Amino acid sequence: MEKRQDYRSRMSNTEVHVSDQAGFCTGTLKDFSQSGLRISNLPRKVHPKNGYFTVIVSRGAMKFNLKVQEKWKSTNGLTAEVGTAIDNAPPEWKSMVMRYEPRQSASWRALFSV
Repeated sequence: MEKRQDYRSRMSNTEVHVSDQAGFCTGTLKDFSQSGLRISNLPRKVHPKNGYFTVIVSRGAMKFNLKVQEKWKSTNGLTAEVGTAIDNAPPEWKSMVMRYEPRQSASWRALFSV
């Protein structure tokens, strides 16, 4: 059953840097939305402190430092994939995400509703 509230976009070949406050690692951004990220290829041993990670998403000139909360985790061998919710996403993040969303998405409708 699909529980996502927002449209999920993809940005191919985007590496993210993740800190669990005990160390740093890299992963792959699978998809993203106004309110969440799905990250794969993380080391299985990554454990968020108090349920939160710090994720740095950078590509070209854009760079976002996001505090995210782990919502689910799936492991496969030595790697993990996590679904996260962004805690207080900055307006710049939301603006960037809208460039990847179809104009029919809820974010665009909310922008033009009166």
